Amino acid sequence: MHQTVIEYTDTFSNSTDLAIAHFSRWNDELSVLDKIESTIKIFEDGVSSDPLIYSVSTSLFDIAGLSSIREANINGYRFLYEVNERDKGIVVTALLLLGQKQSIKEQLVTHCLMYR
Repeated sequence: MHQTVIEYTDTFSNSTDLAIAHFSRWNDELSVLDKIESTIKIFEDGVSSDPLIYSVSTSLFDIAGLSSIREANINGYRFLYEVNERDKGIVVTALLLLGQKQSIKEQLVTHCLMYR
């Protein structure tokens, strides 16, 4: 059986910080943090047991023709991630955290402008 390792990119961390700042405008920061932490736990539990549990991101496929990026929709958040085999194990790389209503295309442009 292959062991699954979960990695988080700097882009994922940056987008999580932006989501916390955004949602903290309408809710207290502690509740936002609790919700994001519990959502990350659900994501980790799901991909640890089955890395391909979530489907290919149709948004990214439509925008860029990418079929290697998967999208998990959990608790009003979207996780974009990849699955790769490495050294007899499976690596799940979390790429981006978005709110349910955020445009993937706009976030990619923003990321390219802010963090190039």
